[in-house]
Amino acid sequence: MNNYKSSVLQTKRVLDNEVGAKLPKNDTAILYDALDGISAIEDKGFNSDGIIAVNKAFTYSENEDPQLPGHLRNAFYNPDDAIMIVTDPNGTSRGAYSAPDVVKKKDLDNIVIEFNKSKKTRRDGWKVFAKISKLQPFQDGNKRTALIAANAAMNTWDKQNYLVLPFNNIDHAEFMVNLMRFYVAETDVDEEKALDKIMTTLPSEKEVNLHLPLTKEEKEKPLDLKTKRIKNFYSNKAINSSFNNDLER
Repeated sequence: MNNYKSSVLQTKRVLDNEVGAKLPKNDTAILYDALDGISAIEDKGFNSDGIIAVNKAFTYSENEDPQLPGHLRNAFYNPDDAIMIVTDPNGTSRGAYSAPDVVKKKDLDNIVIEFNKSKKTRRDGWKVFAKISKLQPFQDGNKRTALIAANAAMNTWDKQNYLVLPFNNIDHAEFMVNLMRFYVAETDVDEEKALDKIMTTLPSEKEVNLHLPLTKEEKEKPLDLKTKRIKNFYSNKAINSSFNNDLER
């Protein structure tokens, strides 16, 4: 989200403090926001204070972060707090979603209470994400806040069974469209239907596991492609020597 362009591998290298590893300025800011947001909600727990603390930690990106981090919107006192989200691909206001003018701490409490009363399935975790995103409680960074809060609700930190957005660009686009469906849903029934659509675009547990950090053993004993027979997908011809030379570099 927020135009983050770095790959999973590039991000891992920075997190592992590899020599020479770095990200573009915008991505670095978004990553630091996320790390501080995670630390904040780990400290306070999954509650309204924890959710607010996540957004309050978003201070690194001048372009993407709220002017008042952690501030609950009140459009009656601050015109900048009024939010309308355009859902029409042509950019018109037709079908646009208008977020509530005033957000109170109780609104976040209600989302937390609903989750705590649920069976706490992954679907319930994603409902936390969708509900907070739709509420748009803060000036900016709402979806990022919602994703971190949903992971905190499910306590994914220990088992690393994270709630993550689709890795595939097409699935990601479909995910965002279905999130818009959730935004404009006017009844609980319509929200549940939109949530069902959201769930169909999410990566499988296997896909998520493939993107987890390498274990110590995997880092020490990487797969040696030079011992493998390399086959060309398009023909039975042997791969030319330049490929093997690249492996040796």
